[in-house]
Amino acid sequence: MMTVLLVAGAMVSWGQPVEDVFSFLKIVRSGEGIYEQVSYDGVTTLYRSEEDSMLRGRIAQVHTPAQLRTLVMQLVPRTAAYDTLSAGLARALTAGDRDKVRALSIALNIYRWIHHHSFPRCIVVNVASATLCYYEQDTLRLRMKVVVGKPSTRTPRFAAWCDQVILYPYWNIPRKIAVTEFLPMFKRLPTLPDAMNIQLLDSRGKVVDPGSIDWKRWNRDNFPYAMRQSTGCDNALGVIKFNLTSPYDVYMHDTNLRSAFRSAYRYYSHGCIRLEKPFELGDALFGGKLDTAFLASCLKDQQPRSLRLDQPVPVFVVYLPADIDAEGKLSFYRDIYHLLK
Repeated sequence: MMTVLLVAGAMVSWGQPVEDVFSFLKIVRSGEGIYEQVSYDGVTTLYRSEEDSMLRGRIAQVHTPAQLRTLVMQLVPRTAAYDTLSAGLARALTAGDRDKVRALSIALNIYRWIHHHSFPRCIVVNVASATLCYYEQDTLRLRMKVVVGKPSTRTPRFAAWCDQVILYPYWNIPRKIAVTEFLPMFKRLPTLPDAMNIQLLDSRGKVVDPGSIDWKRWNRDNFPYAMRQSTGCDNALGVIKFNLTSPYDVYMHDTNLRSAFRSAYRYYSHGCIRLEKPFELGDALFGGKLDTAFLASCLKDQQPRSLRLDQPVPVFVVYLPADIDAEGKLSFYRDIYHLLK
């Protein structure tokens, strides 16, 4: 009797060519269509060759349909969250609900991609739900709300490493924001840079007195200065920033606008990820040794201080239209970026 195995829309029959079995098991283990869902992966690509070799070795030990079924079950994540998503997909397929089937299929594939590695620690940001989850050995240790990019300035989807944390960071304002948003304001009200603790730097990195600038001379095309916001609790990045090794000018950080976390709609940033509980995350990453009292003091004019993690932590910024909420229940989220059309 022919044995047919179906997992997440992929199917294989006993007796098919080894390469077909390999492709099927790779989907089971690490997901399908991942690079349609993320634009940069600086994490899992590092392990691809090693994983492919491991999988081919496991296939070489399969000689019966029963052994193939056993291998499939060993490769599928065995967590309560994954099981809840799988059960939701089964219900959606029975009901013929195409939208939910697609949302759940995306979520299951991304779950397999992230969690099959069983990283000692990892961070998952779900842009669709505007939440962050911190895991240790695939066990959820910390969950929080985040603020992510507006639909017009989307947070990119990627996998990268958090390799260092900066205490009392400057906000080095991206030039596009500086010349399109801040420059017009400063031209109307030249005293505003001082009120906002924003410094102007010339081409040599020297701080320039805003009062010495003839603002009428400059526009977005010829403005010769860089802008940065001084350190402290009034800084847009707050007092702690989590560096990410992605090609994007995007990172996770504290914020001086905490009222946004009271809203169910948390899509306000230029693309960076603002954290509801930045001190808790930092303390978890540094094993309870982060000086949170120093951060809570909100000292002014501190020099930024970089703390490098002993082991970088993978960060997955993804868009899960279906996920598990804080109560462990299946939830569907509004397609705020219109990525499911």
